[in-house]
Amino acid sequence: MSACFRKTRSFLLCCICFWCGITPSRGQTDAQSLRQLAERVMYLDESHIDSFLFYANFIETEAQKLNYPRGLCDSYRLRGIYHECRSEHDQSIEWHLKNLALSERIGDAESQLSALSDLAIQYHYLRQFEEAKNYLHQAIRLGEQAQTKPKRISSFYMNLGVFHRESGQLDSALYYYDKALALKRQIADSVGVINVMVNMGTLLVLQKKYLQAQPFVKTCLDYHLLHRDTINLWFDYFNQSQISLGANQTAQAEHFLDAALKLAEAIQSNQKILDTYGQYVLLYEAQGNLPKALEMMRRYQSLNAGIINVETNRNVAELREKYESDRREQQNQLLSLDVQRQKSQKQSLVAFTLLVALLGGAAGWAWWKNRQKSRLLSQKNNELEAEKRKLENTLNRLHEMRNQLMHSEKMASIGQLTAGIAHEINNPINFVGTSVQAIKMNLADLKQLLPENLRNHPELAALYAENETLMAGIERGMDRTRDIILGLRTFSRNEEGEFTAVDLHACIDSALALIVHETKNHCVVQKSYGDIPHIQGLPGKINQVMLNLLTNAVQAIQAVHPPGAEPAGLIEIETRQSGNQVVVAIRDNGIGMDEATQQRMFEPFFTTKPVGEGTGLGMAICYGIIRQHHGEITVKSAPGQGTTITVTFG
Repeated sequence: MSACFRKTRSFLLCCICFWCGITPSRGQTDAQSLRQLAERVMYLDESHIDSFLFYANFIETEAQKLNYPRGLCDSYRLRGIYHECRSEHDQSIEWHLKNLALSERIGDAESQLSALSDLAIQYHYLRQFEEAKNYLHQAIRLGEQAQTKPKRISSFYMNLGVFHRESGQLDSALYYYDKALALKRQIADSVGVINVMVNMGTLLVLQKKYLQAQPFVKTCLDYHLLHRDTINLWFDYFNQSQISLGANQTAQAEHFLDAALKLAEAIQSNQKILDTYGQYVLLYEAQGNLPKALEMMRRYQSLNAGIINVETNRNVAELREKYESDRREQQNQLLSLDVQRQKSQKQSLVAFTLLVALLGGAAGWAWWKNRQKSRLLSQKNNELEAEKRKLENTLNRLHEMRNQLMHSEKMASIGQLTAGIAHEINNPINFVGTSVQAIKMNLADLKQLLPENLRNHPELAALYAENETLMAGIERGMDRTRDIILGLRTFSRNEEGEFTAVDLHACIDSALALIVHETKNHCVVQKSYGDIPHIQGLPGKINQVMLNLLTNAVQAIQAVHPPGAEPAGLIEIETRQSGNQVVVAIRDNGIGMDEATQQRMFEPFFTTKPVGEGTGLGMAICYGIIRQHHGEITVKSAPGQGTTITVTFG
């Protein structure tokens, strides 16, 4: 269908509407009928674009005849709408400014409000948000002065919220949405209330204020379910899924996403399907389900590439249709103008060449844009991969921190338990010790009271000897129990005194001096001291740690290397500074430990020594002291290959 025929058809439709009721009949044209006509035309959609210009001319002519300035304002506004529909925003602004100037001159508040609102919309299209906001603020002030309908002012506040949201001023957007919502509720505009709440819920979700967003999204969801509003239901389900994901309710988030995807597919909205796929990626990453996340990412990329191709093909098709339409129009003109055939043919050839060049240029531009979008998509994929790796690393660190925290809490709980046990056992042991001494004294006194002939009686002498053996056994048991209680107290004891500067080399040398008789003929000690600073700590406890670690190393060596003039045992002690940390490493070539022993070596009362030879508290005490000094202890060992214990002080 040629452009000439389309224009003719549009003009005929306008005329039919004009004579069939939109325009008043002849002889009845007055100011009121022109006002009614303008209001009806304002509500025509963009398919009647030529109607806006037609009625603008008609209303302007009649208004001039009637000397009706308000009619001129309406005609200016219709011309502005006409250019807006043609995306000619600069010309649209020009006509709306004329409307504003005339309405201010004649004092017509309603026309001023319309002009201010229309100007705000045009500047919004041009992404000049500050100008758009300025005109809306003027409209609100004028509306409040003129006491216009609250519904209209609420619409101004609503648009202000939209402009602030699109310009990135989210808190200001929420403020104006609140103002609009209050007015909508005041006038009981239920549809308007829901529209504002949809925007507020979406904005709060965007700000990740999920608790504040929940009531709005829930209300909108119930309303749209009741009215079967499929389009808005998608927004409700999509927002609800983000709220659930923010609350770590991944199963509920997936339920709402499934509902959103069904709606998006039902209304065949590729953009909504694309957004839903993107949210699925975030959901599955939060669940740790990387295969599903990758599958959704592939769907997202595939659909996004399809949308880009569709847009490109649509642009090329529109250009081609325009070219074909213009070409047919040129051919019709050539057929109707025989006298100017030669001239028209030349003009057609020039127009054809220009259009082909334009089409080729447009196709090249579309191809370039498609390539740019593909490159951007590839970049986004790389960013997502980087984010995925970052999330995996963070998750691994969280697992490690959780294990360390659980171990620390376990050791703290055991420390509290052992402190209580030590306290409770100590008192009865003291009672037993005191009683044993008293019994020994009583037996001695009793022996003195016996006659001389009975003191040396064989049976009585044997009985006294047996009692002395039993008492000695009780005393050894008490001494053993006191050693255990002392170890328990040391293990559970909290920080004592103020931290002072501690020379680790002096602590190590002191510990070696105490065990020199144990290392003699069993092992050789090699020291590799680095240039390290003093650490802050409790010298006595640091000495105890070094003594326990070195004693364990000697005992591990004694288990596999017999004594000799040239001992086969070896203990290596190394100190060094690593950044802000001081490291002490003690290595031995002793019996070593298996994995199970290493897992339990810091537990109180765990020991690999025979019954009666160890309390099982040495390494537990070391662990507690090192943690008290904000340090770390690590173990590396294998059966038959010796052990390396590394202590790091921060």
